[in-house]
Amino acid sequence: MKSNALPTPASIMLGFGLLVLAAIFSTLQTASAQMHEACPQTRGVTPIPAPQVTAQQVEAGTAGLMDFTREASEQFKLVSQQSIPQAYYFACLIRQDGGPWQSGSTYLVQLTLDGRVFVHSRDMTMSGRLLNPVILAEILTSLGVSQADVAALRNPATARTAIQSITTTLNGEPHAAFDATAPVGQRPGIPGAKGYASVYKTARRPDPIILLAGFDMRRAHTAQEQIDYGDPAVTAADVVDRESLKAFVYEAATYFGEMRRAEGRVGISKAKIAMRDRTDPGDTTPCTSTCWISRPTSS
Repeated sequence: MKSNALPTPASIMLGFGLLVLAAIFSTLQTASAQMHEACPQTRGVTPIPAPQVTAQQVEAGTAGLMDFTREASEQFKLVSQQSIPQAYYFACLIRQDGGPWQSGSTYLVQLTLDGRVFVHSRDMTMSGRLLNPVILAEILTSLGVSQADVAALRNPATARTAIQSITTTLNGEPHAAFDATAPVGQRPGIPGAKGYASVYKTARRPDPIILLAGFDMRRAHTAQEQIDYGDPAVTAADVVDRESLKAFVYEAATYFGEMRRAEGRVGISKAKIAMRDRTDPGDTTPCTSTCWISRPTSS
């Protein structure tokens, strides 16, 4: 190919797919290693001091969850104004098990206004998943969102208007404790669904971000969704050489693009779920989650 030739749509998709897969697989492959290795500081990255209130202190009961969450919000806000490498460095720090930002059930989860997990610092396979609407309602109302807006958020016909109203409320960056573990009316309590929420805004995103801490968020806390896991002609288990890897990446990029075109940001989240899921979704699609992640064979 000539050096000044324009990239074809296929090459663009392939390159995009490589980036997508690199992001997905790197989180799975490096998660355990990051528990024991220091986060690398590349050129231009400056040290980020440990918080004045650490996750260990919260777990030990010698400091409050509110102070820890609020300090984390301010650090996220500061990092968002800095370079991308600086943001990656902080993202690594908050994933360090036993580090000052994560200990026991005290770790950080970023949530979008519609209830999708943006970042789960303990389990990246949770990213993109939709929070149980009952828990989301408890979080939003604790932050001052009206019951009417919470109800409107659940209706596809009124969800966009509800998001606008919720954004207005949360632009004030409120913070509060939430607790969905206790029964209310006809609603049963949800075990483990409590913690502290703090909202922060950045110049790079139009919507505020809800930061949660002290909430040990598991699969049981997420909503059930219909996920199209795809049916690629070349799966992860089929990759044995360069050519099969290229074919797999192309299939992944095609799938990702189709999900994005079909459902926009929701489709992107669902594609991330499918590509990170090691478990059998238990649905009737021709190909299960093993399309995108090859399970290790037992010896």
